[in-house]
Amino acid sequence: MSTESTESQTEQTEEPELRPTYAPATLAMGITFMCWGILTHWTMSVIGIAVIVSAIWSWMNEIHSSWSESQ
Repeated sequence: MSTESTESQTEQTEEPELRPTYAPATLAMGITFMCWGILTHWTMSVIGIAVIVSAIWSWMNEIHSSWSESQ
């Protein structure tokens, strides 16, 4: 009996599987650019911040589209 209830719980809480994406690597590159800009020139930090924002947007958009496809 407990096996059946455990299986039904896992079926209800099953999340959609996410596809691989380059967003985490892009986020790391943006953080690196931002820190590099602190040491060199402020424009590099601005570029890093822009890359960070675009990577987070891309990553969250991918998660959102994956979840909306499953429902």
